Amino acid sequence: MILNLNPMTTKRYKDQILSLILKICQGNGASRTKVVYASGLNFKTINPYLTTLGRNGLIEIVPGSRPIYRITAKGEDALFHLVALEKLIQEFSATKTNNA
Repeated sequence: MILNLNPMTTKRYKDQILSLILKICQGNGASRTKVVYASGLNFKTINPYLTTLGRNGLIEIVPGSRPIYRITAKGEDALFHLVALEKLIQEFSATKTNNA
Protein backbone atom coordinates (compact mmCIF):
# COMPACT_ATOMS: atom_id res chain seq x y z
CA MET A 1 0.00 0.00 0.00
CA ILE A 2 1.82 3.10 -1.26
CA LEU A 3 0.14 6.47 -0.86
CA ASN A 4 2.60 8.68 -2.68
CA LEU A 5 1.75 7.37 -6.15
CA ASN A 6 0.11 9.48 -8.83
CA PRO A 7 -3.59 8.79 -8.21
CA MET A 8 -4.43 9.29 -11.86
CA THR A 9 -2.17 6.54 -13.20
CA THR A 10 -2.05 3.86 -10.51
CA LYS A 11 -4.67 1.35 -9.43
CA ARG A 12 -5.29 1.76 -5.72
CA TYR A 13 -6.91 -0.53 -3.20
CA LYS A 14 -9.82 0.65 -1.05
CA ASP A 15 -7.69 0.77 2.09
CA GLN A 16 -5.22 3.06 0.31
CA ILE A 17 -8.01 5.42 -0.72
CA LEU A 18 -9.58 5.41 2.74
CA SER A 19 -6.19 6.11 4.32
CA LEU A 20 -5.57 8.98 1.90
CA ILE A 21 -8.98 10.51 2.62
CA LEU A 22 -8.32 10.28 6.36
CA LYS A 23 -5.00 12.09 5.86
CA ILE A 24 -6.71 14.79 3.82
CA CYS A 25 -9.30 15.29 6.60
CA GLN A 26 -6.71 15.81 9.34
CA GLY A 27 -6.25 19.17 11.04
CA ASN A 28 -9.03 21.62 10.27
CA GLY A 29 -10.68 19.15 7.91
CA ALA A 30 -11.45 19.50 4.23
CA SER A 31 -14.35 20.38 1.99
CA ARG A 32 -15.73 17.73 -0.32
CA THR A 33 -14.07 19.54 -3.24
CA LYS A 34 -10.67 19.44 -1.52
CA VAL A 35 -11.08 15.72 -0.77
CA VAL A 36 -12.02 15.05 -4.41
CA TYR A 37 -9.06 16.91 -5.90
CA ALA A 38 -6.49 15.76 -3.34
CA SER A 39 -7.53 12.11 -3.66
CA GLY A 40 -7.72 12.04 -7.44
CA LEU A 41 -11.29 10.75 -7.37
CA ASN A 42 -14.41 12.35 -8.81
CA PHE A 43 -17.53 13.63 -7.07
CA LYS A 44 -19.49 10.47 -7.86
CA THR A 45 -16.88 7.97 -6.65
CA ILE A 46 -16.00 9.87 -3.46
CA ASN A 47 -19.50 9.45 -1.98
CA PRO A 48 -19.25 5.77 -0.93
CA TYR A 49 -15.90 6.41 0.75
CA LEU A 50 -17.15 9.43 2.70
CA THR A 51 -20.30 7.52 3.65
CA THR A 52 -18.28 4.53 4.89
CA LEU A 53 -15.90 6.70 6.89
CA GLY A 54 -18.75 8.71 8.40
CA ARG A 55 -20.94 5.70 9.19
CA ASN A 56 -18.03 4.06 11.02
CA GLY A 57 -17.20 7.20 13.02
CA LEU A 58 -13.83 7.80 11.38
CA ILE A 59 -14.75 11.25 10.08
CA GLU A 60 -17.30 13.79 11.21
CA ILE A 61 -19.20 16.22 9.03
CA VAL A 62 -19.15 19.79 10.29
CA PRO A 63 -22.35 21.33 8.92
CA GLY A 64 -22.39 24.65 7.13
CA SER A 65 -22.97 26.17 3.73
CA ARG A 66 -20.00 24.03 2.66
CA PRO A 67 -19.74 21.00 4.96
CA ILE A 68 -16.27 20.17 6.25
CA TYR A 69 -15.10 16.58 6.69
CA ARG A 70 -12.83 16.20 9.70
CA ILE A 71 -11.09 13.11 11.07
CA THR A 72 -12.20 11.89 14.51
CA ALA A 73 -10.09 10.36 17.28
CA LYS A 74 -11.27 6.94 16.10
CA GLY A 75 -10.22 7.93 12.57
CA GLU A 76 -6.76 8.99 13.80
CA ASP A 77 -6.39 5.59 15.46
CA ALA A 78 -7.48 3.79 12.28
CA LEU A 79 -5.08 5.91 10.20
CA PHE A 80 -2.22 5.03 12.55
CA HIS A 81 -2.89 1.33 12.00
CA LEU A 82 -3.32 1.72 8.23
CA VAL A 83 0.03 3.51 7.99
CA ALA A 84 1.69 0.80 10.10
CA LEU A 85 0.21 -1.85 7.83
CA GLU A 86 1.47 0.04 4.78
CA LYS A 87 5.01 0.02 6.21
CA LEU A 88 4.83 -3.73 6.90
CA ILE A 89 3.67 -4.43 3.36
CA GLN A 90 6.47 -2.31 1.92
CA GLU A 91 9.05 -4.12 4.07
CA PHE A 92 7.65 -7.48 3.05
CA SER A 93 7.69 -6.49 -0.63
CA ALA A 94 11.28 -5.27 -0.38
CA THR A 95 12.38 -8.46 1.37
CA LYS A 96 10.58 -10.63 -1.17
CA THR A 97 12.17 -8.70 -4.07
CA ASN A 98 15.66 -8.94 -2.55
CA ASN A 99 15.31 -12.70 -2.02
CA ALA A 100 14.10 -13.42 -5.54
